[in-house]
Amino acid sequence: MSKVMTMKEAISKYVKSGDLLFVSGAQHGEPAAATYEIIRQRIDHLTLVCALMNSATLMVGEGLIDRMITGYSQQDDKRSYANTKARENNKTPVYEEYSHFGVALALFAGYVGIPFMPTRCMVGSDMPKYNENIKSIKDPFSGGNIGVVKAVVPDVGIIHVQRADAEGNAQKWGSLGVDQEGINASKKIIVTTEKIVDSEVIRRDPNRTIIPGFRVSAVVEQPWGAHPMHLAGCYNGDMFGMMMDLRGKEGYETYVEKYIYGVKDWDEYLRLRKEAKGQEYFDSLAIKEPIKSEPIIHGF
Repeated sequence: MSKVMTMKEAISKYVKSGDLLFVSGAQHGEPAAATYEIIRQRIDHLTLVCALMNSATLMVGEGLIDRMITGYSQQDDKRSYANTKARENNKTPVYEEYSHFGVALALFAGYVGIPFMPTRCMVGSDMPKYNENIKSIKDPFSGGNIGVVKAVVPDVGIIHVQRADAEGNAQKWGSLGVDQEGINASKKIIVTTEKIVDSEVIRRDPNRTIIPGFRVSAVVEQPWGAHPMHLAGCYNGDMFGMMMDLRGKEGYETYVEKYIYGVKDWDEYLRLRKEAKGQEYFDSLAIKEPIKSEPIIHGF
């Protein structure tokens, strides 16, 4: 059954105000096209769970995030006007802080359907003082103490991948961060992909499948959907170029008005970026001859 739809349709149908939202991509393959659409539709009061998510800056600046579950965030005034804007509008999110491994454990607990995951990390720090979802309990086997992290179960998860079929069987390779734990913990799933391929392509290489189609709600084909982050085998990133564009109040406001609110979709965004930077800019980022793996030699 085909689940293919436009980005606008997928976001409006499955992402709602007040949702606990997981967004994939730990500085690799982030679904930027989807997050821009969330901002364009002004879906607010979100709790965001992520790891090293670049476009979280824009979501914070536009006042859409009430709470952020993360291991790291660079929302400071020196690096971005976004935090200043959020504070001036009384929209600064509450940060629920973990280590990166702690975020992975919380999502993995949600993935396998248990209330918490045991851990030996974080409990020796001050984190439990500030995060009520990190605790210590008695180990029923040794009698000693063990740390535990409460499960996180997102209402909706969004992931960008290199390829998927129309049913939602999605394959991703390269650095995965917490993608597998987070997307599989999510109740509803939106897959955005560089290319929709025939299901036979997916079946030929099943180890790359990060999420099975029966769990997926929507599939959106969106080339360059992770730009300006890199996507293994597809294109290199330009995260620092984007950060330069967002410098200061004027840079931030100009970027948001032109490239998010000023366009109808990601394709129009890409057209404007090409006009601004030239086709050679995208040509220089595109990977010409990707090598996915070493060739298999039979008969030995």
